[in-house]
Amino acid sequence: MGSSFRLFRIFGIDIKLHLTFALLPLFLGVFYYKDYGLWVGLRAVVLVLLVFVCVLAHELSHSLVAKKYGIRVPEITLYPIGGVASMQRIPRASRQEFTISIVGPISNFVIALLLFFPLYVLLGKENLFSPSLESWPRTFANVFWINPLLGIFNLIPAFPMDGGRILRSLLASRMNYVNATRISVFVGHIFAILFVLLGIWTKHWMLVLIAVFIYLSASNEERMVFYEDNKNRPVPPGG
Repeated sequence: MGSSFRLFRIFGIDIKLHLTFALLPLFLGVFYYKDYGLWVGLRAVVLVLLVFVCVLAHELSHSLVAKKYGIRVPEITLYPIGGVASMQRIPRASRQEFTISIVGPISNFVIALLLFFPLYVLLGKENLFSPSLESWPRTFANVFWINPLLGIFNLIPAFPMDGGRILRSLLASRMNYVNATRISVFVGHIFAILFVLLGIWTKHWMLVLIAVFIYLSASNEERMVFYEDNKNRPVPPGG
């Protein structure tokens, strides 16, 4: 099992939680409890659970479309910096990769649209447009805002985020897959460096962690693509 454990299974996909994500509600709850009191601490825990649901919906949308294309998705693992759908393979058909990638952000925008009117009625305009941990209505207002933020952030072309995969799919429709990957990884590395600088400047350390994850994941996928390309390349006669 390693550092992740299974929560449940849905659509034939194991939903796993990384230990660091499991500890996040406890950490934030204690932090806010010490500084702001019990109720704010409890609301911080609830907020983490709301983020959990939104990220899971995002990753499930990727996974279900991938399964439609015949790609096996054995599990989804949720981390504090986001979720990862473990697909059996990444499609090299540009249209398939584009569809699988873009459906994640779209799902978040759709959820936000579906939630807007009910939350506007239930919470009121003032609470909905002032999300915070100050009260329960304002805590639940975060459910609406989390989704468009997730959608917009994932559209940044920082490979291997959704935006980076969309970029590769568009490039792959005009050039070979390896070169499309090389360019997308380079762009992803640039964004990772920018995220590090921005995170240090604003003291937003989670952004620094995301940047490290992006840089390492992009480099790893680049190596994997090059390895598969060399492995599948025909050996010349006498080679």
